[in-house]
Amino acid sequence: WTVWDRWTITGNITLRELLDWLKEKGLNAYSISCGTSLLYNSMFPRHKERLDKKVVDVAREVAKVEVPPYRRHLDVVVACEDDDDNDVDIPLVSIYYR
Repeated sequence: WTVWDRWTITGNITLRELLDWLKEKGLNAYSISCGTSLLYNSMFPRHKERLDKKVVDVAREVAKVEVPPYRRHLDVVVACEDDDDNDVDIPLVSIYYR
């Protein structure tokens, strides 16, 4: 993939649903960021409380993201591993929640 590629997801999904979507692709996500803010990291026990929240709501709460009404998506950066614990680079993930 190139820096211009992106994976897209349609729907106002939760963090858990995003993790499951990546799992279906054979990827274990351990970190999800929006801008400079960490939305989820598997090593932080308190972040597990966020799993059933919508990604866009966590971004608004944690990253203080202001999504303009005309914008329909939110971009997140995900750090993943395969089942052998090798880091796997993936494109930016765009979540079309509107």
